[in-house]
Amino acid sequence: MKDTFLLQEIADWQLDSESSMVELPSVQRGFVWKPKQIEDLWDSILRGYPIGSFLFSKTSAKLHLMDGQQRATSIFLGHFNPFNATKAWAIKGELPIVWLDIKPEVKPATSKYLFRLTTRSHPWGYQANNNDTKLSVSDRRKALNLFKQHPDNKDGYTSFKNTTTFPFDATYPIPLAFIIESKNTNEVIEKVEQHLPVYFSTLRGGFKDKSEFMSLLKTELKQKLDEIFDSVKQLDELQIKSNIIDDRVLQEENETENPTLFVRINSSGTTLTGDDLIYSIYKAIFPEAKILMENIGLNFIAPTQVLSLASRIVISDLENNNYVKKINVRDFQRRIKNNDFKEGLKIQIETQQLEKLFKQAIDILSCKDNTLFEGEVPPVIIKQFIKKNQELFLFFVYWLHINTIELTNQIKLKMVGKLMSFAWFDFENIPRLWNEKINNNNFWEEPLNELIWWDNIHGIHFLIKPDLLREYYLQPQIENMFITAHEYRWGLWEDGVGTEIMKYYNSVKSQEYDVKTANDYFWKFIGKIQHNRQLILFAQREYINATFGDYNQMDDVDDTNVPWDWDHIYPSEWVYRKQYCNQSLKDWNNTNGNFRAISLEQNRSESNTASPKDRLAPVEIRECSFVKEDWKYWHNLETRIWDDKVENHFRAITTRMINIYEKFWNDLKINELINTSEKLN
Repeated sequence: MKDTFLLQEIADWQLDSESSMVELPSVQRGFVWKPKQIEDLWDSILRGYPIGSFLFSKTSAKLHLMDGQQRATSIFLGHFNPFNATKAWAIKGELPIVWLDIKPEVKPATSKYLFRLTTRSHPWGYQANNNDTKLSVSDRRKALNLFKQHPDNKDGYTSFKNTTTFPFDATYPIPLAFIIESKNTNEVIEKVEQHLPVYFSTLRGGFKDKSEFMSLLKTELKQKLDEIFDSVKQLDELQIKSNIIDDRVLQEENETENPTLFVRINSSGTTLTGDDLIYSIYKAIFPEAKILMENIGLNFIAPTQVLSLASRIVISDLENNNYVKKINVRDFQRRIKNNDFKEGLKIQIETQQLEKLFKQAIDILSCKDNTLFEGEVPPVIIKQFIKKNQELFLFFVYWLHINTIELTNQIKLKMVGKLMSFAWFDFENIPRLWNEKINNNNFWEEPLNELIWWDNIHGIHFLIKPDLLREYYLQPQIENMFITAHEYRWGLWEDGVGTEIMKYYNSVKSQEYDVKTANDYFWKFIGKIQHNRQLILFAQREYINATFGDYNQMDDVDDTNVPWDWDHIYPSEWVYRKQYCNQSLKDWNNTNGNFRAISLEQNRSESNTASPKDRLAPVEIRECSFVKEDWKYWHNLETRIWDDKVENHFRAITTRMINIYEKFWNDLKINELINTSEKLN
């Protein structure tokens, strides 16, 4: 059995996966490295630095890669040639491309070479000298204008083919695969001429198109290309060591309470969670279930999470539907020896029960076919909900698993309303919720009242009626408190509508709250509607779905960007580190009321300091930005505010913040989920 592998052999594990002796999880489901890590790894390889060994277990005729997946996939990406369709690995979506700048003007301080990675959400790559920082809006816009010259690039940039884009913050980049595949530099030049788009141009190269770049490659850059070519070709003989774990060791690992092997082999490199370690153990025991496990997540849930959730479902089934805390590696090893647990887990996976259950839950969350809901909840919202609220999602899935009722559209909408209220307004104590409510067939139709500040300790924040909130911020004294930077401005003003809000609290919970407690509840709730950007995506969902509908699939690399800009309507450049800036502007600058999600293609302002009036002037921009009656205030903001005349700013941002929250309240019919014990005066 081989104990070393060439780089090309490692790349072939995925380039030629059908005949490969190594099994590797699909890149779009198991790859977690960021672009910077891929670029840094290739810099290390080309400099001759050691990159560690690979660890395998023997599974029938195949080797299963247990440690080194991130490095193996990064090596594969460097060998992947997007222009060579016969060698492309069949996965969903466009793969990232590794480029090598043959004569960089700048590079990261710790790098000798400048490797560049282009991805679906960053088709222009990252900054050259700081390769974990995205390009400026101006540079992204310049790159976008270049890419738009391709006839196929008519939609959003997340749909661009990787053969039509290139790293923009570079000098003279060439796809690394061109160099690896070629026998000499003349072949490299031929590939460049044959494949790169005619509009090829970079920020630092000084050439206007591919024609001029070709001329430079054949003259001024030829010597540098020869040097880089020779360096890359030395890698042809590079051997990466590997080790194979003996079956005896795996058997011992499965029999012990202490998972020493899996902890030690994953103690360096990318930190693995307990879910990752459990998944490694499970694949070693049941390697044939790997594909089934990866399909269950439906591109919303990582296989590691799927197994964690599935394990807890099976344990709850065995323990009278009781709540089961998240299991650790040692607990999983102990339980997998229990035949009831092992068989229960195997049945859930192999009979597709889990897949059907997860699909049902995700379909309900999407509201796609719910006639009581307009449009569809964007996939990215669902994905974030599952990722950040795994306990809550498990509660939902398990409730569907054990309760049999007719799920009408009305009940489904109440499910979504409650779940999003829990997720977005800080519900706590899922164990108690589970043990008290999991067997309750009527749970989703019951009002939220009990779960709002449950026993004054847990539960969600008070969800205030939008009309009450709007009236509160329209009061002159509230506006004046913010404009004059009154120290009490974030509290609940006792007079006027503040009193009505306190009455609302008392009505919802059927008890009397003192001012101090009501204040505490109020500012915590305001903090959520100020800063939870999921509310913005929900309000702009028609635009998000139309423009970024495939964003959920963009998980082949742990990219640091979303395909939209979080744009300040009132420019941050008019606030950040500015003198003579009213405190109210600083208070509200980075809140939901001043943010919108907008694509780079539609954000056509020539400067980040364009006024709100100019930014929002086109009707279509206001529509996709979810600008409603707040436009009458934005319309008056033509220049930077230098003095205390910030009334229009305050009105615009508070109105927009409440509009965004009101969209959540109305569309999910939150009013129907909250009962009041008496009518408000």
